[in-house]
Amino acid sequence: MDIENLLTILNNLDDSDLDTRLYFTRKKQNGRYQSYSPTISEDLQVELKNIIVSAVAEVQDSEQRQFSPVGTIEGCVETCTMDEINNFRDIIESMNDDFVNRKKIPDDEISKLTFYCFKIFSPEGDILFFRRVTKFNKLKKGFFGKFSGDDFKKLNDTLLGIDPSVDIVVFQGEVLILSHISLERIFSISDQYRQKAGQTLDLVNRTNRITNFTQFREDCLSDGRVTRALTKLLNEEERIHQVFENFENVLHVIDIFGLNIDLAEQNTKLVYEDKSQLMDITRLMRDSFYVTYINNRDGFDEGI
Repeated sequence: MDIENLLTILNNLDDSDLDTRLYFTRKKQNGRYQSYSPTISEDLQVELKNIIVSAVAEVQDSEQRQFSPVGTIEGCVETCTMDEINNFRDIIESMNDDFVNRKKIPDDEISKLTFYCFKIFSPEGDILFFRRVTKFNKLKKGFFGKFSGDDFKKLNDTLLGIDPSVDIVVFQGEVLILSHISLERIFSISDQYRQKAGQTLDLVNRTNRITNFTQFREDCLSDGRVTRALTKLLNEEERIHQVFENFENVLHVIDIFGLNIDLAEQNTKLVYEDKSQLMDITRLMRDSFYVTYINNRDGFDEGI
């Protein structure tokens, strides 16, 4: 994403004529999203815009990398497209005028809200900023209060905080990810990981190289680290075929690293027995074992 251009657009907006909307959203048990859009004062709109400009400016010079399910590199920000996020359209639909709730947010709903979105309308297109909400924990005893003139008044214990940070920026179809974990939680990416991992496992199953595959598949889809790795592997489909076509090298790696994996059918299949083997088999599928050039040292990618 061209952050410099984005900042120019934001800074050129007239604070006295800002056009914005604020949404608070939660995911319901049925998988649908419910959004609320309260009215906000002109002063608060300007303050929110200034918070966003400062937060985005902080990453202006950061290296940008393509989003990776297995994690990001410290000091970098990630990017992807809206189309790569399965739940994005559902969330945006919940903010449409036909579905969004413009009335007062019920007190029992506030604790269920998971993120907010601040939308700024600009001549170049809508700019969306997502951030997970900060909730104030209730006191075990007593209450919060504030001074109002000469009076001290009790505050409602259903409070939300807005801090000076931004997790996700969406503009012109591009997504700038300032917080990897927030992307996963706001858009429920874990569901998407399991779907993509399932597609990868379908490819692996066709190679007919792993016994007890039904159990292997079930165990893979129940492990978050493995589903992330298999999601990434789906974009490297050729690697799957190459690994199992070079099965003699697979046997060599098992021997060198002393992996707890038995073989079957005249050493043509890996025997899957239990979850303790998931990491090693996943690393084999991803071709994560290596020999260093200088010291000829054997190693493997511990992050899968």
